[in-house]
Amino acid sequence: ETGEVDSTGMHRAHQLVTRFLMRATYGDVNDPKQAAVLARNRRIGVGHLGVASYLALTGRKYSEAPDDWGFIGMLADLAQTVQDAAEHYAHQLRIPVPVKTRTVAPTGTIAKLAGVSEGIHPIFGKYFLRRIRFSNVNPDEMETVEEYRRQGYGVEPDMYAPNTTVVSLPTKDTLLAQVEKLYGDRADEIVQDASQLTLRDMLRFQRMYQEYWADNAVSYTVNVDPNAYTPEIVAEHIREFGPDLKGATIFPEMSMPQSPYERISRADYELYEVWQQQVADGVDEACVSGCPVK
Repeated sequence: ETGEVDSTGMHRAHQLVTRFLMRATYGDVNDPKQAAVLARNRRIGVGHLGVASYLALTGRKYSEAPDDWGFIGMLADLAQTVQDAAEHYAHQLRIPVPVKTRTVAPTGTIAKLAGVSEGIHPIFGKYFLRRIRFSNVNPDEMETVEEYRRQGYGVEPDMYAPNTTVVSLPTKDTLLAQVEKLYGDRADEIVQDASQLTLRDMLRFQRMYQEYWADNAVSYTVNVDPNAYTPEIVAEHIREFGPDLKGATIFPEMSMPQSPYERISRADYELYEVWQQQVADGVDEACVSGCPVK
């Protein structure tokens, strides 16, 4: 069993999202000047999320996508589908054809709701501690905290906010678990998290997406280990990729106590798995392969 792609459904989804966004340009706008620009430009932005998920589930490495002409060809085809749908629907509605149609928007919360990777970013980590904050003044939340404490999870006061408790939950990214079902032991090789990608890998990925997909802005943050790249090396990358990129952000990944996510090793997570198997009536078995928050 391998990851299958519904190409017909994918193209249809792009057509429908295009039409939906064009309809959204009819929304009420209070400023007459802004309304006039909106009516004239009809700018929309069909965006993608779950790209890293798609690549891994179809057996592709994130770092190899910029050289994968099958994937690039699909992006180009989808871009043309959006453009064709925009022109066709604009003619039906008797409005100007949108001046821009495709983007890569920030999709953190939306991606979490869908259970896929965020935007076009790689996943943060294959294994990590997920820290969840609970209010000490909410009885229901404190009841949950005590249940976590009883089960042996890490529970401690929040260092940054009063009347708040932090619970640390060892987590295996859902994508890795999904790919394991399709590709078995190869999953660990196929799935790449941000710590396994170089600055060049990620800038190449953004450049590829801008060339073959986006005609609007691109939201993309390259998180790098500040100890691995000197300012001079970063400057060299900016000089090389800068002319081709729009809105690229290079962010030094700093480790802070009680951060929402903290990578852990596979060995550390497997120790947790052994511990969990010894716990009767685990507080949430779903955290073995993803977010334990309901």
